[in-house]
Amino acid sequence: MYHRRNSKPARAAPPPLAHTSAGVFAELAKKTKFMDPALAQSWPQLAGERIATLCRPGRIIGARDGKTLELHVANGSAAAEIQMQADQIIARVNGFLGPGAVARIALIQSGRAASRAASKAPPGAATAPNEPDSALGAALSSFRAAIKRRNGGK
Repeated sequence: MYHRRNSKPARAAPPPLAHTSAGVFAELAKKTKFMDPALAQSWPQLAGERIATLCRPGRIIGARDGKTLELHVANGSAAAEIQMQADQIIARVNGFLGPGAVARIALIQSGRAASRAASKAPPGAATAPNEPDSALGAALSSFRAAIKRRNGGK
């Protein structure tokens, strides 16, 4: 007798990783109100070496008019120095983001100095903000390594 085998049809291929991860990162960005990566990457050149070692940019909050840029500083003395140069920082950031993009600066004492490695990064280097300081940075580094392995090191 002839036995007929029942088999399932072949599974569809998984969606591309970029498509799946884009949705995950977009949702994460909405929840955390993340900072502008271009601003974080060019912060040392934009703010200057001295200011970049004292603070790091955070998120931009507020309505259309009068947005506030959050700057994370390590301590009160760094906050005082940044506060004295607030008008210059606002002018530089508005020159980078566009006129009237930021009206105020809010200083947040986070207890951590700005990463010296990030301030020494060349202008073309793509680094995620606060990589050594957070679990998110470690996860992103692992994610990048997995993508490189999958693409054969490209």
